Amino acid sequence: MSKYKINVTVNLVECDVETDDNPIELEDGSYQFTINEHAGESIDGCETAVLKTAFPAIRKALALHMESVSKKNYSQ
Repeated sequence: MSKYKINVTVNLVECDVETDDNPIELEDGSYQFTINEHAGESIDGCETAVLKTAFPAIRKALALHMESVSKKNYSQ
């Protein structure tokens, strides 16, 4: 029986760049979302932004994983 390792990293870093309307996917496949000062200093604002940023990353990871599982099961 296979085992699977899941890795998650979340960083909140103060910056001086323009805010985003939605999370954006970077070249390395990670996602980034720049929020305003008010949201960045509010637990609810941070939580909402982190969850909004994580969602597309989770969906992509699951899609890639299930595609791999499907191909593995098909070849057996």
